[in-house]
Formats: sequence, structure tokens, C-alpha cells
Amino acid sequence: MKIALGVLGSLAIVLIAFMAFVFAQPRLTTSIVFGVNTAPIDARLRDSFRPRTTDAKTEAITAAAKAFLEALDAGQRGMATYAFTDNAQRSNWSNFPEGMIPRGGLKLSALSAGQYALMHALLAEIMSPRGIRNLEYQLAAEQTFPTDHWFNKYGVDHFYVAILGEPSSTKPWMFQFGGHHLGINVTIYGADVSFSPMLTGGQPLYIDHEGKQVYIVEDEVNAAQALLESLSEDQKAQAIRSDKAINLLLGPGEYGTTVAHEGIKGSDLSEAQRRLLVALIQTRLGFINDDDNAAKMETVMVEIDDTYFGWWGPQDAPGFAYFRITAPSTIIEYAPQDTLAETQEQEHAHSMYRDLGNDYGMKWIGAE
Repeated sequence: MKIALGVLGSLAIVLIAFMAFVFAQPRLTTSIVFGVNTAPIDARLRDSFRPRTTDAKTEAITAAAKAFLEALDAGQRGMATYAFTDNAQRSNWSNFPEGMIPRGGLKLSALSAGQYALMHALLAEIMSPRGIRNLEYQLAAEQTFPTDHWFNKYGVDHFYVAILGEPSSTKPWMFQFGGHHLGINVTIYGADVSFSPMLTGGQPLYIDHEGKQVYIVEDEVNAAQALLESLSEDQKAQAIRSDKAINLLLGPGEYGTTVAHEGIKGSDLSEAQRRLLVALIQTRLGFINDDDNAAKMETVMVEIDDTYFGWWGPQDAPGFAYFRITAPSTIIEYAPQDTLAETQEQEHAHSMYRDLGNDYGMKWIGAE
């Protein structure tokens, strides 16, 4: 009996020690259990930055950022702002909830109604109306989770806003917004703006919003399916890589990772099919404000012949296949999760956009 009690006591001590480790090192625990790398990006910034030419959109974004920061008290401002050189915060975003991946920045729950309105006005300058709608869907999805979870911290209150550097129309700075399943990372340097990396998707994907049921990723899922169904059998033989979906390759912690150009090449598509490919790309890049989206889409069109479309998964179950668009300066992934669930309502997805040559604006701000 004493031996049994001693064993139970030892197990209890081990369990307590393990739980203490989990709570003290959640990021390391997540890395060990899920294989997620959330270390600061390995990137060196330039020592100084020359002023660059600006434009009306950057002026508007900067003015909105300054108005938001000026509305914060000193304590809030200290939580919301970071040095522009802070690579730990620069890469501090994830599909996981806070608890598993602690965030940095100012929590939405700390904002007054007036401050929240100013933050929303800033987002409305940065994103397009379609992008704002997507953010609203993501926040509505987050409201379906219990907020009293013992470890993971769900709910809109655990979404964060942060600014790296000082908002300027001519010098570089960065804006971040996100939480569970959402990471908006925007680097502004004069008239140039990078939205890479950008994590969208969502969980759950089916929500009730303003009196109607919404499928958050409907536009991109339908556009991808339309492109796939437009392909001939010979073209599908090139595009379809597997009948099994795969996981996200360029998610959180994958700065600097490269991926193969797989699938059918844009130059092997008909003109009508290339238009479908462009429409698919626009379902994601269309989250960007019209001015900066137009600049990005110019590059997309220049690169369209060298852009690949690859498909992994079933052909007849929209939303349950992984697809990837790989171009010289645009990588888009859609990765479904819980694909064995009995109903689509249980499904969630990870959607990634990266410009591997300009993640976090490194083409402009990185040391040469």
C-alpha cells in the first residue's frame, strides 16, 4: 500500500512538473508537440533607411496609424509599439490560439469604443472592403469558441494589434493585426507596401453572420474548383499531384522556406483558363487595398506564364483539397484541416500568401 501511494505521489509530482513546464514554456511545448517553429526570423535589417517617395494611400495609412496611437494612453502605447528591428515580434503570429502561442501587442479587450473605431479606420485604409469583410468573418468565427478554456485563450479579446517602428510616409514601419487563425503583417516603406506573410482561412469556416450563413473561404474555394474543372484530362494530369490533401508548407515559422514549382504552368493554359487563374489569385490578394492590390496585380500579370497551379486531394469535394499557386513573386496556399470530419461544418482551413522575395518587406529593408 505504501509503495502504491509512493508511486502515485511520484506520478503526481511528475504531472505537476509537466503542467508547470507547459504553462511556463507554452511556445516551446507547442514546438515539441506540433513541430511548430516560432523562433524570431533570421534576418538582418539595414543600419539606416533613406526617405522614399510616398503616395496618397501611404499618407492615408500613416495618418490613420498616428491617429490610433495618439488616442492610446502611455501604458497602452507601450504595449502596442515595438522597435522596428524587433524580429521576435515581427514573426509573432500563428494559426494557433494564444496560450499555445503567446502574442505581443495591445489586446483588443484593452481598447475603448473610440480607440477600437480608430483601429478599425486604420484597418480600413490598409485592407479593401473585401479584406475588412474577411476580418469580420474571422472575428465572428472566433466568437464561437469558449472563452473560459483552461489553457488556450480563445475569443476576440485575445486578438492583438501592434506597430513596429514609427508610422511614417517616407521611412519603413510595420503594422500587425491578428490572433487565432489570422495574421496580417504589413510593411510600409514610402509608396511600397508588402502584405507578406498573410494568414487567413478560419475556424470554423461556416458561421452565422448578420442573419445569414457564411462560408468564409467560399470565393477562393469556388474559384479554385472552377479552374480545376476547366482543365482537360491532359492538363489535369499535370496539375493534380495527389488524391490526398497535404498540409501547409509556408505557414508560421517558415520564413526563408522555398517550395517547388509543381502543377500546370500558366503558359500551358488557354487564355480563358489564365483568366480563371488570375481570378483565383485575386480572391486572396483582393483583401489588399485597391491601390496596393493594383500594383501587386501588375506583377501577377507579368508573371502569369511562369505561374504554376497544383492540386492535392479529391477533385469533386470543394474545399477538401490542398492547392498551391507558385509564381516568381507570389505563393498562395489553401490547406484544409479536419478533412475526415463527417460534416463540412467541422472543417477549418489555413490560407497563406507569401512573397518569398519580399517577406516582411525584406527586399526593401534587409541588409544587402
